[in-house]
Amino acid sequence: MDKTIKDINDIPHTISYVIRKRQQIDNLSELPKDKRPPDWILWHNNPDKLTKWLDDVLEIKGKKTRGDSILKIPKSEIEG
Repeated sequence: MDKTIKDINDIPHTISYVIRKRQQIDNLSELPKDKRPPDWILWHNNPDKLTKWLDDVLEIKGKKTRGDSILKIPKSEIEG
């Protein structure tokens, strides 16, 4: 790949789509086989279906979402 490309937005959409999809597939392949989404959901054009399926399978509903986490750092570890 061209080393002058620094951001995925600098490449054509079709290539960036393939890169992002490959990353998604690699990440989902780390799940146990019974928790992985079926191909028809993975390749569907509506990402909401994949998100809903993962929420249902991983039982995320009603729990904190990924963005709700709070990282507590002790004051003794903060440089000042």
